[in-house]
Amino acid sequence: MEEKELLKAVEEYIVSKRGEYERDLDSLVSIESVGCEPNGAHVFGDGSAAAIDKILEIGKGYGFKTENHDYYCASIVYGESEEELGIVAHVDVVPAGDGWSYPPYRLTKENGLLIGRGTEDDKGPAVAALYAMRFLKDKGVKLPFSVRLILGGDEERGMNDLPHFLKSHKAPFFSFTPDSEFPVCCGEKGIGKMNIRFDCGLDRIETVSGGTVTNAVAGKALAVVKDVADGSLPAAEGITVRYADGKAVVSAEGKTAHAAMPEDGVNAISVLAAYLAENLTFGEGEAKMLAFLRDICGDFTGKKLGIEQHDDLMEDLTCVGGLLTTAHGKAVQNFNVRFPIVGSWGKITAAAAETAARYGGVLESESHSEGYSFSPEKPEIAALTAACEAVTGEESKPYTMGGGTYARSFPNTVAFGATLSKHRGLLGEGRGKAHDRDEYLSVAEFESAVKIFVLSAINIARLKEEK
Repeated sequence: MEEKELLKAVEEYIVSKRGEYERDLDSLVSIESVGCEPNGAHVFGDGSAAAIDKILEIGKGYGFKTENHDYYCASIVYGESEEELGIVAHVDVVPAGDGWSYPPYRLTKENGLLIGRGTEDDKGPAVAALYAMRFLKDKGVKLPFSVRLILGGDEERGMNDLPHFLKSHKAPFFSFTPDSEFPVCCGEKGIGKMNIRFDCGLDRIETVSGGTVTNAVAGKALAVVKDVADGSLPAAEGITVRYADGKAVVSAEGKTAHAAMPEDGVNAISVLAAYLAENLTFGEGEAKMLAFLRDICGDFTGKKLGIEQHDDLMEDLTCVGGLLTTAHGKAVQNFNVRFPIVGSWGKITAAAAETAARYGGVLESESHSEGYSFSPEKPEIAALTAACEAVTGEESKPYTMGGGTYARSFPNTVAFGATLSKHRGLLGEGRGKAHDRDEYLSVAEFESAVKIFVLSAINIARLKEEK
């Protein structure tokens, strides 16, 4: 079948199945599959297990072989070959939170959008992958390998699911995870976390805090400072001061942004530290700590921490001060680092510790996961790229990113789909994206993904046949 004829057949097929895929997606979205503590055999909680049961029920109903990997993850398989192409998605979600305009755990279809928690991340792409497999099966398309759709149950809390799969199964020869955006992501930076502790013994500063999560630029910060006369502090942009009992409660407002894209943010911890240092007098230890928070949290390049890096494919390192806490008279600043050079984490932590020491800080703890990178010319990546270009009609140059997907924890895997940039941002700032309120995947994105996945599998099959 010629490519144009094939894509027309897929389009007609998926349009005819709209009622069915919407029903299947709704049945998954309606499950609040937020990972939590184990409950018996349900290793990631009852919600995650219920979503795994539901997707396996759907797959089995369409005649596929299904496997439950002890509720860590699950598989739906098309084909009989031991050699497998993998599609790796997940059915767990982050909590919905407040402020939705639509019911988060029910699929709403409105203005061409499929709205609900998990529609983009990652239940919608998982169902799109299943319908691509369903097309191949229903049309009797024979491939020189099987297609295994692997569905994780704990991606959002740290990807503790896929290692269990690899204990009993060989990894597919190549996989993609539709947990990002089209076209192909051929590399992800390493992700590191470190805590810098200040043992200076907080004196005039009673408490200081900032941010809400470790993987985002701190949008708010607050300090309570003793021995401050009412009305003595000047007004400043982004600063609010309240006086009580001889103390000043100083709040700073910044702009939050994901740690993978910190250039869009303004770190409130740095704003707060700069204001305090400029307008109040502190002892040496507190003064050094404030200088550190001002300098280092205000610089997302890592240069002031002494850890800057650049790689031609992955580009620049980023460093975000995300969460500042105070306990027992000590302050701890957490940093989230996205680094481009594989194997460089040890040098990064050594340099950070050296810089922190000059400000009176101590590297308290650190952890990391390495990134990955593949050449854009890798044959399988070229096959995915060609499929994307054929469906979208646009140039689809592979890209790299600072975000993290299953591709960093599963062999020979790249992120691929399932969103398209022209369909993003339709509900305004703070709505519609993965983890946002009113999360959505458009009908156009879903149906394009089905076509791209079908053509990708066929393009990779042709690679196999050419060898």
